[in-house]
Amino acid sequence: MSRALLGGLVLIGGLGLGACGGTPTQSAEISPLILVPGLGMSALQVEVERPGAQGVEFDFLVPAMNPVEILPNSATSALAYSIDSGLAPADVDSVQQWLSLDIAADGTVRNQEGVSVQPVSIGTDFAAECPRYLPMIDELLDTGWVADANVYCAPFDYRFPPGANTFAGDIEALIDSAVAKAGGSKVVLACHSQGCLMAYHALRTLDADWVRTHVETLFGFAGQFSGCSDCLRWAFQPGWSWDPDDESASPVDPTWAGEMALGLQESVYGSDVLYRNGDIEYRAADSARLLNDAGALAMQSAQDRYSLDSQTWFQQGDELRMPLNVPSRFVFGIGTETTVGYRFASVPTRAADCVTPECTGFYSQSDPMPIQADGDGGDSTRMNAAPARWTQDAACDVQRIPGAGHMDILTNSVALAALTAVAQPTSTGAVPCLNGPR
Repeated sequence: MSRALLGGLVLIGGLGLGACGGTPTQSAEISPLILVPGLGMSALQVEVERPGAQGVEFDFLVPAMNPVEILPNSATSALAYSIDSGLAPADVDSVQQWLSLDIAADGTVRNQEGVSVQPVSIGTDFAAECPRYLPMIDELLDTGWVADANVYCAPFDYRFPPGANTFAGDIEALIDSAVAKAGGSKVVLACHSQGCLMAYHALRTLDADWVRTHVETLFGFAGQFSGCSDCLRWAFQPGWSWDPDDESASPVDPTWAGEMALGLQESVYGSDVLYRNGDIEYRAADSARLLNDAGALAMQSAQDRYSLDSQTWFQQGDELRMPLNVPSRFVFGIGTETTVGYRFASVPTRAADCVTPECTGFYSQSDPMPIQADGDGGDSTRMNAAPARWTQDAACDVQRIPGAGHMDILTNSVALAALTAVAQPTSTGAVPCLNGPR
């Protein structure tokens, strides 16, 4: 997921969308829409208890993921946004530590003592919860979708892997509310990037009958449904900076297990070389060895605990190839060189007495050469196309859009037309195919 990248209605008939045995009923009300955002694009509320001193409460948006022009309340920077919401200037340098995760010996991740983090709200104030997605909502106004009326955001604590935060319960409650507000109409659950992995986990683990009666379709924009290969480097490079243009910094903290503890799946990456250290090669099967060699022993323990390959819900799709209980549709861009890993000059691996990344050569090398493959400039095609292993009919369910970028996909006319078609009931009740009639 490239760090640099993270910085009116189109007529459906002209875009190759078929209805799988029915045509959209244009007069019908559109389904309510819930959007699950990507990594770092949920607004979080941070509370810190300080014995013998006044506590701290402020809001946080990851600087590298949220451009100034979308920040709430006309904030001039992510730092100003946090200060305006209650962070004292004297506490600015403490935020990285407060937001870092404690990784126990068994790999379990948790907040630092005295720190609690949660979304600023869920499904009640789209502009405050997920401001990065307001341009998408603006593009959808003509469809009848209105923020906080029938389209909602479902922010989450992206620092944690699926199942280790409150997302599944939160999305269940929000879907219940949206369906009731819509008079029983099922929701379209849309997602972007890391948000798709959270949505996918929820649909696999929530009660199957409840899912079928409440969710019409899962719709992924450049969705993540596996571990992220290039993200693994974040476990052994300097953490995030308040300066979004700091090229020496990662977009995240080295302890945030939400991306880096997922492992890398051979079913997605095959035997491709994803990292090199001189002549040493690391493939998907070698992700634990890479973390060990790079001194990221805590994250290696977290990967042992949270690796997707060890999760029953993930195995249902990846190994057993079981479709979800509801239809699913996926759009993503192709045709752009995309970073999938890194080539380091020959650097020393971890010595026996080295237990953190700072004492290895990986950490000190700030500009390794990227290893690239086809993708959308943020995620590789291998990663975006992973649902083809388990979705009902990949030829119907998956659409590749040449030239669409990882963030641009959210306002891409072809992608939004597909979303709109999926959300409109057809004459037969079928969900439209993305690549023409079936």
